[in-house]
Amino acid sequence: MDMTIRESIKTEIDTLSDDALREVRDFMLFQKNRSLLEMDDNTYLKTIPGMADSIKEGNQTPLSECVPLSGVWTDV
Repeated sequence: MDMTIRESIKTEIDTLSDDALREVRDFMLFQKNRSLLEMDDNTYLKTIPGMADSIKEGNQTPLSECVPLSGVWTDV
């Protein structure tokens, strides 16, 4: 009986060191989320629930009520 690609990969994974498994995991996550990397910013932001409403709300907030950038990112 021939192994499926999934079965073959699972068999190979069991032989890898922890360091190699970390690399494989990172590559798998990259492959899983690659479509996000290929999206333009607007399309990507639309995939985040509530993001569009949050941006619209932020756009209507007066600057006097906003937190300075240095208060958000201390290394700026």
